[in-house]
Amino acid sequence: MEAGTCLANRDALLGDLITVFDRQSAEVLLDVLVKASFQMSNGYATRDDVVQLNRSFDRLTDAQRQTDGSLKELAEAQKKTDHSIEMLAEAQKKTDHSVEMLAEAQKKTDHSVLMLAEAQHGTEQRLTRVESAVERLAEAQRRSGERLDRVESAVERLAEAQRRSGERLDRVESAVERLGEAQSRTDESVKLLAEAQGRTERSLDRLAKQVGGLSETVGGDIEDIAYIVIHDVLKREWDWDVDELERSMQVWGGREVEIDVFGKATDPSRPDQTIWIVGEAKHNLSVSEVERFTRVVEDARKNLQGEIIPICFCYRARPVVQQTVKDAGYRLVFSYGKLV
Repeated sequence: MEAGTCLANRDALLGDLITVFDRQSAEVLLDVLVKASFQMSNGYATRDDVVQLNRSFDRLTDAQRQTDGSLKELAEAQKKTDHSIEMLAEAQKKTDHSVEMLAEAQKKTDHSVLMLAEAQHGTEQRLTRVESAVERLAEAQRRSGERLDRVESAVERLAEAQRRSGERLDRVESAVERLGEAQSRTDESVKLLAEAQGRTERSLDRLAKQVGGLSETVGGDIEDIAYIVIHDVLKREWDWDVDELERSMQVWGGREVEIDVFGKATDPSRPDQTIWIVGEAKHNLSVSEVERFTRVVEDARKNLQGEIIPICFCYRARPVVQQTVKDAGYRLVFSYGKLV
C-alpha cells in the first residue's frame, strides 16, 4: 500500500525520470514501476518481478551516475569555453587596436600621396616654364644667328671698303708728295688732288654709315638677349612673375625717354604691389652709360606708380663700373645669367 502511495503522483515521477532519461525511456520505466508497485500492493508479485524491479532501479542509479558525470564534464567544458571566450575578446581588442593603427597609417599614406601629387604638379609646371624659356631662347638665338650673319657680311663689306680706302689714301699720299714736288708746275695736278680728296671724303662718309648700321645691329642683339636672360633671372632668383620685356619709348614731362628694357613684374609674396623693370643693355657697360641711365631711372620714379627696379645688363663691366652700379643701388645682370 505504501508503494502504491509513492507511485500515485505519476506526473511528478515522470518529471524526475525525464531529467535522466529521454521521454520515451522515462515513460516505459515509469510503466514498469507502476506495474510492479501495483502487483506488490495486491500481493501477487513474483520473485522475478522483484528482481526485475531491482535491476530497473540499478539501471536508474547507473544512469544517474552517468548523468552526474556528464554534468561535471559539461561544467568543465563550460569553464574552458568561458576562458576561450575571454581570450577571444582580448584578441578582438588587439585586432581593433591594430585596425585603428592601420587606419591611421592609411591616413598618413594618403596625405603623403597627396603631397607627392602636388609636388609632381609643381615640377611639371616648372618644366613647362623651362621649356617655354628654352623655346624663347632658341628663337632669340636663331634671330641672333641671322643678325650675326648680317653683321659678318657688313664687317666683310666694311673691311673691303677699308681696304679700298687704304689704297685710295695711299694714292692720295703719293699724289700729295707729287703735288709738293710739282706744286708750281701744273694746275692739273691740283685738280686731280681735289677730285681724289672728294672721292676719299665720300668713301669715309659711306664707311661712317656702315659703322653706324653695324652698331645698331649689334645693339639690337644685346637687347633681345637681355629680355630673355633678365626674365629668367628674376624668376629663378626671386620667383617673380615677369611680363614680356621690350624696348620702350615713354613720353615724360613733354619729352621722349628711350628705355632699352621695360616691363612689369609681380612678386607673389606681395601681389598688390606694382613693380616696374627699367633696364639698360650694353655690350661693354661704362661709367658714363651708368650715369646717363641714372637720369632715366629718376624720370621713371617721377612718372610711374609703383616700385622701380633698375637693372643694368651687359656682356662685360670693369670693376669700377660694377662699383658704380652698386653705389647707385641698381642690379647688374651679366649675359650668362649672373645677378650682382
